[in-house]
Amino acid sequence: MNKIEEATTPSPWGGSGVGSSALKSLSIRISTDGLSFCVYSPTDEKPFRYQTFDVKPVISMAANLKEALQSVELLKVPYQRVNILVSTPMFTTVPTIAFDREHIADTFNFTFYGTTEPTQSQRPQHIAQQHISYNVLRRSGIAIIFGLDRNVYQLLHDDFPRARFYAAASTLIEQFSERSMIGTGRKMFAYIHDQQCLSSNVSEAGMMTLYCFDQGRLLYVNTYSVRGLNDCQFYLLQVWKTLGFDQLDDSLTFVEDERPARTAAEGAAQQLCSKLSYFIKQTSVAEPGEPQLRGIPYDLQTLLVCGF
Repeated sequence: MNKIEEATTPSPWGGSGVGSSALKSLSIRISTDGLSFCVYSPTDEKPFRYQTFDVKPVISMAANLKEALQSVELLKVPYQRVNILVSTPMFTTVPTIAFDREHIADTFNFTFYGTTEPTQSQRPQHIAQQHISYNVLRRSGIAIIFGLDRNVYQLLHDDFPRARFYAAASTLIEQFSERSMIGTGRKMFAYIHDQQCLSSNVSEAGMMTLYCFDQGRLLYVNTYSVRGLNDCQFYLLQVWKTLGFDQLDDSLTFVEDERPARTAAEGAAQQLCSKLSYFIKQTSVAEPGEPQLRGIPYDLQTLLVCGF
């Protein structure tokens, strides 16, 4: 898989630190309400070590991250490489032929606020000031412009000056693009993620990102905030109809983050697959990842396995 160009420019480490950490890499996943970390050490018998951090909803994500940086042992040692994966609905796509890195802030602000220079009143109160970054997906011919809480970015940059930042959508577009070229027909991938519990209960919230392709060419990508399976079904069928997908020839694949067996979220993809099989002939649920990656969010698995 082709590498993704990220916006950050590597700079020297602030200190030494080779030894046992010389071959290790650290990946930090940040979502709207969660933090998790994964260390990859190829020389260990179990190369992946994954850990979540329970965020406190009463304080900001930056405050939660600061606490994690001070208390989580995995974050206190040097690494050969550090990746930051940002799971956010605040991203937009631009064809590479029209992409200008000097104007990424203008593009981002116009997309989400309707103006290139939004005032405080034009920015929703729940959205923090954003650090704008980008990934260039050369194989797909597009750039992803995305935002991250500016205070969160600064904390990460201070502790990991060589860190590379990726939008979760960037890693998945590259992977799904490859998978969409297998067989015939157009492909839709529905990724259910960042939910504590998602079932038919309309009060339970989560995210669903839809990725649509025609033999490797990206047709559509968007993230929806959903409350229950009915929301998922509505948005999915609406996009399917809008793009003119065929109920017999085109296919739909569900991808879902694994959850502990005690939660109703496990099986949400299977429930949707069963419901929509009445409307779409070729529906399926993606197979779980390798045993050593079980329990790790799917977008983070993609980052780890494909080696962006």
